[in-house]
Amino acid sequence: MRIAVAVTLSTMMMASPSAIAGQPGIATAIDRVLATRGAPVDESYRQAFVACDGDAPGGVGRDRFLGHSLIRPGQPAARQYYRCSRDPSHVTLLDRRADGAIRWRSKMALDVDGSWISWAGRPGTTDLKYTSYTWPDVADRRSRAAQLDPDTVPFVVIPTDGLRSLTGPAASRLGSRFARTTGIGMGDMGVVIYGDRWTPVIVGYGGPFMRLGEGSARVFEEIGQSRCRRWAGTRCVGTGSGYPYRNMGIGSGVTFLIVPGSARRDITAATAKTRLCSFARERFGLTGSAYCT
Repeated sequence: MRIAVAVTLSTMMMASPSAIAGQPGIATAIDRVLATRGAPVDESYRQAFVACDGDAPGGVGRDRFLGHSLIRPGQPAARQYYRCSRDPSHVTLLDRRADGAIRWRSKMALDVDGSWISWAGRPGTTDLKYTSYTWPDVADRRSRAAQLDPDTVPFVVIPTDGLRSLTGPAASRLGSRFARTTGIGMGDMGVVIYGDRWTPVIVGYGGPFMRLGEGSARVFEEIGQSRCRRWAGTRCVGTGSGYPYRNMGIGSGVTFLIVPGSARRDITAATAKTRLCSFARERFGLTGSAYCT
């Protein structure tokens, strides 16, 4: 997984979807999803992200998450990858709707693990070949066919890695905290909303415990925030021999809505689009996504 840098300009909220001309049906549906009330899941947990980012009063708790320092003494600043202040999550909402769906609003970093470039072995590429979730119908879980392709599959990332080298015996507890708090697991389905655009998504990868908000290249593409330098069909190939993606995130204001326990054993790479789009329509009443047309 590459370390994605948030785009500070994206901290500005986009216009309300209801104000978007020419898409009244989509806008109304998005407004309804965003406006539906929910109850805080665990406000102390959300505040752990806020404090670690350095946004608590006086900066108290900066680069500490649930009592664990993320600063590695003696390491150069450029290698301090896991400091929250380096890539703040900006979690402004974490709640549970009456229908059981978990909703959070945060930044969104770019994830391209499982991509063709990670399998190509190109020098300098740090993306990983394997995704946490693999297609259930592929027996060889280590094969490329089993992995989610970030260029074609809109998947999101949840915190699962306790980073044992950093947190020692607390790693298991820290890595499982998000799942224990929300009930969300690999393969669960939902949607991502940004401004007047939305896309269905599947939970496909697990990231470090102190960061929340990350999506595949296809998620960025479908919400109108492409991070590909050049597409060749459904593959992001870039230009020349350089890295094909713009390794930037969205600084804040991205809404994630995931339904715990919604994973399906009968989903495959071939049926994923149909399954995900049907789920978004039936569960949230959302239609009109470019991905689903």
